Parts: sequence; structure tokens; C-alpha cells
Amino acid sequence: MKNLGLFLAFILTAGFVYVFGYNNPVIPVSFGDYHYNVDLFIYALFAFIFGISTGALLMLRGFFDVSDNYKKLKRQYEKTSVGADDSDLKIRTLENKIQTLEEALKKALEK
Repeated sequence: MKNLGLFLAFILTAGFVYVFGYNNPVIPVSFGDYHYNVDLFIYALFAFIFGISTGALLMLRGFFDVSDNYKKLKRQYEKTSVGADDSDLKIRTLENKIQTLEEALKKALEK
């Protein structure tokens, strides 16, 4: 499915290049006192590249947010798992101490 999306994106881009490359009208563009005649293909190509760049930057921001959340959850999990291991160890130690004390009490009562 991932390759299908990549293939469709390639086909759409190729269609875009073909249509605007074949029909090549000129668009007047002005910046203050400067006036330029720009081909529609170049104009649309800049818009296309700008849109792709903006989308990539927005996705990159989301990627970093998810990465930070993942690191926080991983640290929290490690702290929780270490605490659980310590609790199990403490319980076993206390159980061993209780058994030792019970045996000592039985020996003391028998004498």
C-alpha cells in the first residue's frame, strides 16, 4: 500500500509536468516596480515545490513531537519497571526473614 501511494504521487507529478509543459502560456508577475513575464509551468512548479516543502516541514514538526513523547513514555516505563523489580525483591527478602524468624521461634519454643 505504501508503494501504491508513492506510485500515484509519481504519476500525478508526471501529469503535472506534462500538462504545464505542453501548454506554456505566460503570466505577468510584478514585484513593486519590477514586472516579469513568467511561464505558467515555472510559476506552478514553484507553487508545487513550496507546497511540498511546507508539508514536509509540518510533518517534521509532528515527527519531533511524537519522538519527544516516545522518549518520555520510555523513561516512565523504565522507572516503573525498575520500581516493580525492587518491590518484588523487597517482598522476597521480607518473606525469607519471616521464615527465618518462624523457624527460630519454633526452635525456641521447643527448648
